[in-house]
Amino acid sequence: LLAFGSRTDADGQYFNYGRQPLFLSIGVGTHVWCGLDIGIGTKVTLKSEASLVAQTNLAGETEYEELNVSAKPVIRPVISMNFDWEETFCPDAQCWYDGLETAFAFKGYSDSAVEVNANTIIPGTIPDPGLFIDIATVDSYQPNIYTLGMQLKRDKWRLGLAVEMQEWSALEDELNNDTVKNNLGLEFDDIVIPRIGAEYYLNDTFTLTGGVAFEESPLANDVNPEVNYLDSDRTVIGLGMSATFDHVYGLKHPLRLDFGYQYHLMEEREFQIVSSQPTALNNDVVETNGDVNVFAGSISMQF
Repeated sequence: LLAFGSRTDADGQYFNYGRQPLFLSIGVGTHVWCGLDIGIGTKVTLKSEASLVAQTNLAGETEYEELNVSAKPVIRPVISMNFDWEETFCPDAQCWYDGLETAFAFKGYSDSAVEVNANTIIPGTIPDPGLFIDIATVDSYQPNIYTLGMQLKRDKWRLGLAVEMQEWSALEDELNNDTVKNNLGLEFDDIVIPRIGAEYYLNDTFTLTGGVAFEESPLANDVNPEVNYLDSDRTVIGLGMSATFDHVYGLKHPLRLDFGYQYHLMEEREFQIVSSQPTALNNDVVETNGDVNVFAGSISMQF
């Protein structure tokens, strides 16, 4: 549960590959007024601390070791709202906005951070108080996210639009105390991600879904020495099908099967590699592009 990784790289490394902190989400929702529902919750992540004290010889053999590892929870807010226009303004008649809903959500930023404090003494070489090694690093990070969405639903289909703003610029302050990645020229932009999706009900059992989104890279600079992050903008296209079986032998509740496919088209972008490592290809220019095919399936039962 506490596995992490943070490093510099002489050849380049992916900035973002779908990683996010391990978290526990707890929340409640309620109907407030005609057509208005709200939800309030928390997202709990962990920040870890480790301390090591030991004596060692020049061969690396230790004795009198003392190791302490601890983790404390970090709680971030999650707030959401859903507004049904029909139920509020036109509950007893036919109106053009029947089936129209608007939603808003806010997710507070979260990260996985680790702080390691080590102290070692080498008798005859490094006397007491010894050699201190302090490392603090931010591993996975998700920014503040603001999402505004709208959907229109009819008997056979549903259409949804959403705009999401991700506040990545705050990561620059988070990295100030990161001993691995601080002061390496990393700059981040706040980004806006538009999404559109549609759903069509073939019958009571099968439903088709599809959508497209454009995800801009938050990594602002094309040169970030030592850490050498690589990233690019991407267009995401998704297709899927779901099947709901109301009567399955041996099961009391309906069973749902989902299958989905995503195609990620990565746009071309150039980066300059800069590193002080002897093996680095300094001032080399590398290019990111390509595509990704993703297949996913799930089986679920709601009750």
